[in-house]
Amino acid sequence: MIIIVSGVSGAGKNTIINKLIEKTPNMFFFKSATTRPRRPGETIYDFCTPEEFEEKRKNGEFFEVEESHGYFYATQNSELKKIIDNPQNIYIKDIEVHGNRKLREFFKGKVKAISIFLDVPDEILYQRLIERGESDERAKIRISRGTMERQYLADYDLVIQNYDMEKTVETIIEFINKNK
Repeated sequence: MIIIVSGVSGAGKNTIINKLIEKTPNMFFFKSATTRPRRPGETIYDFCTPEEFEEKRKNGEFFEVEESHGYFYATQNSELKKIIDNPQNIYIKDIEVHGNRKLREFFKGKVKAISIFLDVPDEILYQRLIERGESDERAKIRISRGTMERQYLADYDLVIQNYDMEKTVETIIEFINKNK
């Protein structure tokens, strides 16, 4: 099974994913490659320089590539194979809205896929982004992308307003258990 998590920047995707992995047996993170700088303690991506990323792209190592907020993110073919080869496990991945569509289509008929969108109001997003070190200008750019992302809510199996992390985690665990 693959759980695909999308959401506006600052909605808490990585925090929620880490909590879900802690609380769910046989759940593993499906790593993307990225050119984004590593945040302190972050291990959920394969971090690449732009040159390394481009070399991997040229070598056909990526299923899909997206640019978001000035950085590249890619779904790695090796991770897709791992999911198909290990159907007893649950894999979880954060991906933007276009990647969600591509992954759901790829997994159709191969592995059960569930998609979840995390959201919070823009004023809360702004505060979270500033608290994690974004500039005012960068926070506003990220929020403006959220307007576009919200246009794809109908593509998701579950949409959650993430006001309370523990409640969000409980809701997602219940949803996963109902849909195994």
